[in-house]
Amino acid sequence: MQKFLQLLTVAVAAASAFCSASTTSADSGERSRAPLPTFATFASDSAPTTRTEPVSTFAPNAAPPTSRSRYSPFYRPSSDALSAPAPLRSIDDLLDRKRTLDAEAETRRALPLSDDGERERALAEGNALLDAGRWLDAKKRFEKGLRSFPNDETLRERFATARRRCELDLRYQDATFVELTDGANLDDVLAVFDETTLNIDNYHVDRPTPATLFAFGFAGLVEAFAHEPFYEQNGLPFERSERAEALLAKVRDASKRWRLETDADLKSAVLWLAKRLREETGVRETATISEFLCAAVCSLDAYSAHLTPVQVEDVFSMIDGRFVGIGVELKTDDPARVVRVVPNSPASESGVEAGDEIVAVDGEPTDGLTGAEIGALLQGEVGQRATLTLRSPNDGTLRRVVAIRRQIDVPSVEDVRLLDAPGRVGYFRVVCFQKTTATEMIAAIDELSRLQMESLVVDLRQNPGGLLQEAIDVSNLFLDSGTIVRTRGRSGERSYSATQTSFCATPLVLLVDENSASASEIFAGAMKENGRAVVVGTQSYGKGTVQAIVQLSCPTQTPKPIAGLRLTTEKFYSPNGFAYGGVGVLPHVRVELPQNTEAAASFAATNPTYSAAVAPNASNADFADFAEFNDSNDADDDPFLAAAVREANRLSTRRQSSRFSTRSENAASPTTAPPRRAAPRFVGVSTERP
Repeated sequence: MQKFLQLLTVAVAAASAFCSASTTSADSGERSRAPLPTFATFASDSAPTTRTEPVSTFAPNAAPPTSRSRYSPFYRPSSDALSAPAPLRSIDDLLDRKRTLDAEAETRRALPLSDDGERERALAEGNALLDAGRWLDAKKRFEKGLRSFPNDETLRERFATARRRCELDLRYQDATFVELTDGANLDDVLAVFDETTLNIDNYHVDRPTPATLFAFGFAGLVEAFAHEPFYEQNGLPFERSERAEALLAKVRDASKRWRLETDADLKSAVLWLAKRLREETGVRETATISEFLCAAVCSLDAYSAHLTPVQVEDVFSMIDGRFVGIGVELKTDDPARVVRVVPNSPASESGVEAGDEIVAVDGEPTDGLTGAEIGALLQGEVGQRATLTLRSPNDGTLRRVVAIRRQIDVPSVEDVRLLDAPGRVGYFRVVCFQKTTATEMIAAIDELSRLQMESLVVDLRQNPGGLLQEAIDVSNLFLDSGTIVRTRGRSGERSYSATQTSFCATPLVLLVDENSASASEIFAGAMKENGRAVVVGTQSYGKGTVQAIVQLSCPTQTPKPIAGLRLTTEKFYSPNGFAYGGVGVLPHVRVELPQNTEAAASFAATNPTYSAAVAPNASNADFADFAEFNDSNDADDDPFLAAAVREANRLSTRRQSSRFSTRSENAASPTTAPPRRAAPRFVGVSTERP
């Protein structure tokens, strides 16, 4: 098969490489694993295309498998932390580390001690949402429960089920996926099957066995063949689901005796099952195998997924910070609602505001349309007009605006200014870590330096993460030495350290919240554990894993990549070796969300989603959906920012004696950027929050 594979590594985190090959003999049961290429684009002959493994031994009635098999619908990583600590340079470092480790350990000991009633509520409410067919809401509810009970297997299984069903719905709302599956022949799908299992073998952090992959994909088929839209898409009556249910029940029992020891066994089993399902229901083998692959990848962990063609395009647009459109972001579970307007975009220039509801696009009503369908209406060619009918969130009045589609460069650093607060406190917000983030941050610091800032607040709230290399480059702007992040994958451990390119010595405060994730946690953790910044806010998201984006193609359709994979390839850890997953970054100064107070009422008046977030039983996503903070962002209106300003002024007054202001004598001046390294070897972006 002629392959075009473009592999980028994500931190959502961020990513690092499998830089050395690891190959063992066929007798050992290990498959050949090629190194992950270190370029964003590489020739097809650089891609791993072969492996050494035993011949197929699959037979439907064979003896029970001898290979290790895990049938849990959610495959949980086992490692928790790295053992190698950062180097100590003095007795003060030793004492500081002891205090830090004691505080971290105390907090971690307290984390599992949540009210058991919350677990029961999470299960009851999530199951009720599943029964009502509200997959996305159920996923969010189980996710919230997992934040308090990260090791609860029942919550993990329910979360995995909700996620698979949610992904199933989204796939069939995506015109590019429907077009792809309708036009694919069996050779195409089997070629994608081979490439998918090859990449899982080569790169997934936990490398599940073929038996485990079968269990994952089979669980997805059970759900797909009980899902009415699946039959509608295949032009078949839903009544045939009863036949599928009976066959799958028999296969579930029989498969326990199958020997699935190689990928060839797995492929034979899936092809056999697809043919049997076609005989019983009429569903084409291509549709069954595609569903199996999507479900198997989705079940590997909370972040791995099979990507549709348009999702792959979106990933690269997010990486580059550039796309063609009008510049709006829509709410996931209320797809006609605008949650963010990109600055200096056609939408902002035409008067679209966050909170507006898009009632119609070019005269076509959006009522009842999915997010993918509304997105398709908003897309178009450069220079095309888009006429939007909008409903104001305040008084419900309708208005019509016209925006001209164009290429939009989306900034990742916004709202650069001196705060209207005591002291000369500089401020900017980092919305994500894309290719341009470090460069944008240098420009922002230069601008604030010209305004004679005395301290700096960097707002990482609602930041979902992004590129590993950008997180490292941004950390280098503030560090002369020390570890930035550690990673662990199947190729071993790797440590990324500061490279003595410190650019800014200004006293630094970082704002984080429960939705600061991935690359933003790498940056915040590096600043915290190297003693460079005070972290203010709430405990961060706790992402802790690395994803890679793999583009797939097949020989008989088009050389353009037709789909993709997002695979978890590594885990990342703090400079001191703490796992971020499930814990995140713990702030120095914790800011409690105000509830039932005048301050909460005042803040909620201009931030309605914040009000929903602090209400009882609100999900994490309720707060995450409000991506645009109050335009004034004045410290008097924002308790988080007020706390950050207090810390910034405190640091500023003790700048000469505090270690937070330490700076190398060779550091660049505030108006001279440090030399940038070559283009990042690994790129990626956070494309999903579970």
